[in-house]
Amino acid sequence: MKTNRRSQVLGLSAALLCLAAAASAQTLVRFESQPGSKMRMDGTSTIHDWHAESQLIGGFLELDAALVEAPDKVKAGKVGAKGETFVAVRSLKCSSGKAMDAVMQEAMKEKENPRITFKLLELTLKDVKGTAVNFDAKGTLTVSGVTKDITFPVLMQRRVDTSRVTFSGATAMKMTDFKITPPSPTAAIGLIKTGDDVKLTFEWAMAKKEAGK
Repeated sequence: MKTNRRSQVLGLSAALLCLAAAASAQTLVRFESQPGSKMRMDGTSTIHDWHAESQLIGGFLELDAALVEAPDKVKAGKVGAKGETFVAVRSLKCSSGKAMDAVMQEAMKEKENPRITFKLLELTLKDVKGTAVNFDAKGTLTVSGVTKDITFPVLMQRRVDTSRVTFSGATAMKMTDFKITPPSPTAAIGLIKTGDDVKLTFEWAMAKKEAGK
């Protein structure tokens, strides 16, 4: 009798745990990259500032539905989220022209490491101001095959129908931290050198993935 009762209790506990896990999983809504995204890399050189820009950002983000539907009711702090994003190095187009594109790709070892990637490890809600939701994002940034931990502020802009959101943010980095030698065009015979400091800025347009697709 005691054995049967114990089995019933264990079975009920397991069922409750499964239901809790399922409920938790259901709160995450998947958003995927859409046209209209862009990432920009800004830097300096001995003759002028430069930038390289890509209009293609790939990846996904799974986010607690409450953060899109009613973020003002969500308590500040760590929230449910996971995601990954990437930019193809070849999609970056330099303001200095195609010749500099080739120099940049070689410096970033594009053939061996064709993508810049970011993997989200932690998302922390800071505050909500109307349709604007501010977070701190923590994750790993991989450039030229080197991975570093980074944390930076992120802004999410919501739409009324909640089916689309846009994330934007910026972070600073040094090329040498990712074992990239700041490129210097061979034709310039060392007269033009790029600075080590670079700023990455992005706008990531996303749409909710429809069920069954």
